[in-house]
Amino acid sequence: MGLRRIFLGSMIVSFAAAALLGIAALLLPRYGPSEEVLVSAALFAAFSLLALFCTIVLEKRRRWELSWWLMWVGIGSSAAALVTWLILVWFDRNLDSRTEETVDKVGSTFMVVAIVLAQSGLLSLPRFDRRSADRVRRATVGVSAAMAATGIFLIWWLDVIEGFIDDDLIFRGMGVLLILAICGTVITPILWKVEAVKRADAYESIPGKLKVAITCPRCRMQQVLRTGPSACSECGLRITIGVQEPRCKCGYLLYQLTGDQCPECGRVTPESDRWAASSEELTAEGRGGADTADIGASPSEPRRPGLRFAQSQPPRDF
Repeated sequence: MGLRRIFLGSMIVSFAAAALLGIAALLLPRYGPSEEVLVSAALFAAFSLLALFCTIVLEKRRRWELSWWLMWVGIGSSAAALVTWLILVWFDRNLDSRTEETVDKVGSTFMVVAIVLAQSGLLSLPRFDRRSADRVRRATVGVSAAMAATGIFLIWWLDVIEGFIDDDLIFRGMGVLLILAICGTVITPILWKVEAVKRADAYESIPGKLKVAITCPRCRMQQVLRTGPSACSECGLRITIGVQEPRCKCGYLLYQLTGDQCPECGRVTPESDRWAASSEELTAEGRGGADTADIGASPSEPRRPGLRFAQSQPPRDF
């Protein structure tokens, strides 16, 4: 069982347990779970979520590189923060004020490190072609790192600098950094999605909306229909026309290419099989049966965008 499944299962179980315990505490205030149990379940869920984020990034990084190590630091920090906070929840009455303050600072430090590493790791996953979008991502990571460093400094040495710097000014500055970090975290995946859509549109060699001349398979009337769902103008047979670029299962556009290797997944395909349908297309065609036709090029020449039409049942009376 992988780390991702372990932390995912732990998070789901912890959230479910926290929800059930909270409902029990509201419905049965006298006999419900104690405050320590509720807080412990919530802590397990929160820090399992942080460890899950770090694990997602960890699985996409090469072993022994810097980001790989940083994700392990994030997982360790989340576990250390969990243990530290559980000590405060269950044994705070047995700790003197000085020890409790030290444990609180240690737990807060581990929590800040785990949060900023998980966030920075997730932001490092998208790949941008535009420098402006990549700069937004890098600026967000930098702001988050600065906020984390400032937060850790304030956790340990706020009492020392209180007489030299106005507390209100410090927390105003932290608020500005927090707003910038949140905005960058939200904007980065939006920019990645927009760029991915533009990239996909640029890869298409034909427009999505076309008019196709076909012959109705039932009444044999020749006519011109648009792509998408339509119907025969003579007999009313419903026909769906889809124009699909020939691609491998990894999304590689297989149109007028000469290379044997897919630039996306790196798979090497012999020339005799280079224009064959991918496994997903074959599965879709198998489901379509005799009602599905594929008009394309032969394996001996570069395959052009295929036209697929699937005839459905006669129109129903509504």
